[in-house]
Amino acid sequence: MESFWWHVFDILGTAAFAYSGALVAVSRRMDLFGVFALSSATAVGGGIVRDTMLGNFPPAAFRTSLYVIIIVLAMVLAIITIRNVQVKRKFSRIMPAFFWLYTIFDAIGLGSFSVTGTLLGCHYYPEYSLFAVLLGVLTAVGGGIIRDIFAAKIPFVFRREIYATASLVGSTVLTGCFYTHCLSLAGGAILSFILTVVIRLLAVTFHWNLPLIRRKHRRSFL
Repeated sequence: MESFWWHVFDILGTAAFAYSGALVAVSRRMDLFGVFALSSATAVGGGIVRDTMLGNFPPAAFRTSLYVIIIVLAMVLAIITIRNVQVKRKFSRIMPAFFWLYTIFDAIGLGSFSVTGTLLGCHYYPEYSLFAVLLGVLTAVGGGIIRDIFAAKIPFVFRREIYATASLVGSTVLTGCFYTHCLSLAGGAILSFILTVVIRLLAVTFHWNLPLIRRKHRRSFL
């Protein structure tokens, strides 16, 4: 797909997720290879899942060196950021700043990849609107799931504030714009991106969560 806006959001999402993945890796005290692996998994993991579902082999991440360059630059930027801030401030003061830095970049990646996955679904299989929405969500959350598994954590999408739901809203809106032609392709993509990012950041700010299954007894049966 050669859409200008697809490339814009693809690069933006790759850079944002690579940066957020590098922040997680550094916070887990990984070495350089670990930082690269976690940053790469976050940045291109969802795209690899997307391309596999579409039957695009090899996946786009392996066809050009652009993604590796973006990941390395994001790694360097994340390491420089953390080292410089740690020198200037006490650890207890920088933790909230790191949390919001990670959250903002993660939300940008979520919104960007919701757009790219949905656009590809609409482009390749315009007769299946549900598939386009699903592809957008999987592209957006796939890398984060792989990142959290590598970092030995329960995937973020399963345990915290509204995350995949934000992507679902953005992907649905973009798919609706594509089929109804109420907005141009660029307008729908930008609207979808903004909605996803805003919903995600509002969910973090106000602690919005989907309902949890409550147990009468705290002891787990698994």
